Amino acid sequence: MLARKLSNPPLIAILLVTLIFLLWSINWSSLAYSTASMIPKSAGQRHNRIAIVTFITDQKSYIHLSLRNKDHYVKQHGYDLFVDYESHAERGTTWLKFDMIERLIHAKQHDWIWWMDFDTLITNTTVKLEDVISETLANSTEPDNIDFLVTDDCNGLNDGSFIVRSSPRSIEFLNRVRALHDSEKKKENGLNDQEAMRDLLLSKAPLTEHVQRIPQWKINAFPPEIACFDDNRRVWEKGFFVIHFAGAWAHVDGDDPTGFLMKKYESEIIWGPEPK
Repeated sequence: MLARKLSNPPLIAILLVTLIFLLWSINWSSLAYSTASMIPKSAGQRHNRIAIVTFITDQKSYIHLSLRNKDHYVKQHGYDLFVDYESHAERGTTWLKFDMIERLIHAKQHDWIWWMDFDTLITNTTVKLEDVISETLANSTEPDNIDFLVTDDCNGLNDGSFIVRSSPRSIEFLNRVRALHDSEKKKENGLNDQEAMRDLLLSKAPLTEHVQRIPQWKINAFPPEIACFDDNRRVWEKGFFVIHFAGAWAHVDGDDPTGFLMKKYESEIIWGPEPK
């Protein structure tokens, strides 16, 4: 009986169309699920897709505290956290930050990327990074023209905490920084990543107009123990967004000055609600 029905051309055509539709539905559902799984899960209201990026390449006393702090923050706000534990950067370990940022830009899964040195703590986790970005861009005459938000300290640029728009133009800027390093190296003038970016900004070369300096205390505040502030001279205080213990070894005695300060200021963190 079934064989006779299948020999009917119209019936065979209907069965083939049905089978093709079912296969298409399965493939489409799988693709939709795969795509959705790569998109950061937002906590509540839709906001810009944001990634926090950092690395640690050797053993430190404060690894757990630094990671727990940043992990709590991204879960609270629906951001993503990316951590590397070894460096293959050809120009030296500190240049890994640029490689990590570039990889994320190429992945096209985020709108903004926040680089944070590992010796930082988010001391007020209730502050939303997108609010900091929006407030800053609102003060710009051409907000779409701004790709980098950076801060200074007493020595000029400090790239221990900076925010990058995820765009091809940002990669071009990073390549300009790398190129400056390479050209200066040929002159036997060694520059690290921070020094190369600093010198490029001072040169007013193309693409530097896309970089906006913001007050140090907003995303890169130093504690009173490390008195190296920008022109605003604002010392970290309770309620500030971020604290950075840059160069603690030069300011605090002991075998583990950064670990000492990290532990000291842990009790000052405003943790906000526990992530669900």
